[in-house]
Amino acid sequence: MTFTRRRPTFPRFLLSLLLGVLISGGLLVLVQRFYQQYLEKSALREPFFLLAGISALVTALFFFFPANRPHRLLKWFWRLVALVLVLALGWGISVFYLAQNDVLYMPGRRELAAEESLRQAPGVEEITLPGDQGQTLHGYFLKTADVPAGLVLYFGGNGELAAGRMNTLMMQNTDSLLKGYHFMMVDYPGYGNSEGEPTEQSILAMADAAMSYALSRADVVPERVVIAGYSLGTGPAAYLAAKNKSAGLVLMAPFYNGEELVADYVASMLNASDIIHRVAALFARNKYPNNRHAETTQVPALVIAGLGDTLVPFHHAERLAALYQNGRLVMLEGGHTAPWVDQFSLQSIEAFLREIDGGLVPAPAQP
Repeated sequence: MTFTRRRPTFPRFLLSLLLGVLISGGLLVLVQRFYQQYLEKSALREPFFLLAGISALVTALFFFFPANRPHRLLKWFWRLVALVLVLALGWGISVFYLAQNDVLYMPGRRELAAEESLRQAPGVEEITLPGDQGQTLHGYFLKTADVPAGLVLYFGGNGELAAGRMNTLMMQNTDSLLKGYHFMMVDYPGYGNSEGEPTEQSILAMADAAMSYALSRADVVPERVVIAGYSLGTGPAAYLAAKNKSAGLVLMAPFYNGEELVADYVASMLNASDIIHRVAALFARNKYPNNRHAETTQVPALVIAGLGDTLVPFHHAERLAALYQNGRLVMLEGGHTAPWVDQFSLQSIEAFLREIDGGLVPAPAQP
């Protein structure tokens, strides 16, 4: 049985299927090696198996139908070129899309020492709340006063856990920063002790659940809930501020939206052209439209970012702050972590919270 036969046959089908499996299996092995080397994760899971199956079927169909005369060899050559292009584009775009969550989210980690320390810490309460898919979400609530007070509802960055952030706050002098405010952080699905898998949809649903829980507590003054987020957490924070009547919003090292974030990351990694930048934005998996949320947010907004930030370039914060009707931009000299370590940043947050308490409206961001 050869490929020169004019009509497809059952033996050809079996041979074509075998070739499809071998070629797609080899591509999956290459992706697995890339994942292990650069992401320290495994690609041997359902989405990639599905991709390999589709790839094997497409390849098998290509070989199953023979090229006929005249110019059979020339036809085979161009068909092979077309197959290579289809597989390259299909695998490239699919892996790029699937890998985004593996780069953006870091589930599965625990900070056991911090968790144990918080069990002994005064004023710290472990909290659990139900997720939208029936999973249990876990976090911490720091009570700073015995009477009802305001609340800073905080959403962390990529890989940041509630136990670690809360433990750091306890070790630092936060009496001045959080005066008159409790502090609450819930781990994203799959982070810490929270169940589920982190995706844009599940994280925004978690944000809704956290806000509902916060407003239900008798020790929280609903009119004095300030939403805050750092890096990845500016996505759910901006989302909540746009749909809820909060007292204020603090965005630390924010991104303009998910599309721009992915496109800038790819452009910086590959030193790519504007076309690649546009294509990367088109296939961004996590949209997080912070810019659209900013346009509809009425509450005072404090945007803080470092001029030396190489992870989320400063222009993201600059452009985003300009969209808030009642926003203020604080520029720092440091990098991505500057909003949490720079004293001027912490002083700006403290002053912002005091202004909200006093009923003052921050000045708009300067163009």
